[in-house]
Amino acid sequence: MQPLTFSEAVKKLSAFNITQHQIYFIDLILLCEMAWADGKIQIAERDILYNYLNHHVESINRLAGCEVVDYRQAKDFICKFLDERPEPQLLETVREVIPAVRIDNKEVSEAEKTRLDILNACLDIAASSVTQYPYGLKERFTSEEKDYYHKIEKLLIGNRNERY
Repeated sequence: MQPLTFSEAVKKLSAFNITQHQIYFIDLILLCEMAWADGKIQIAERDILYNYLNHHVESINRLAGCEVVDYRQAKDFICKFLDERPEPQLLETVREVIPAVRIDNKEVSEAEKTRLDILNACLDIAASSVTQYPYGLKERFTSEEKDYYHKIEKLLIGNRNERY
């Protein structure tokens, strides 16, 4: 299957009213999905997402050489996915387009950094909170969190192996 182009990915996102600078925040939607994997967003998960968001906004503005997005815009955008679980169709589209929007248009080392940043944030989110205490030796992460992590890992790593 032929990978999506950036413009095809942008068109798919616009069907969900994700436009302009918002397209550069779609990896945050993946992280919201990770936070929702156990069925609820916990305070520590929200804090990790906001930390990632702040770092992401700084990176975008640094690359642009000026302020092209501000924290309030980014936080407003992501809060709707934290306050209400995203629709499955949106999540499927985000997973489909993330390589074209956030990885394929980068140098190899930068693409690898983006992959690892997303995967590490997924691990941080899953490890930050448990749904009940006490938990068993293999229950720090729920089975849903493990499944979702491996889905994202396959998406990001599988994409790398196809490109290089």
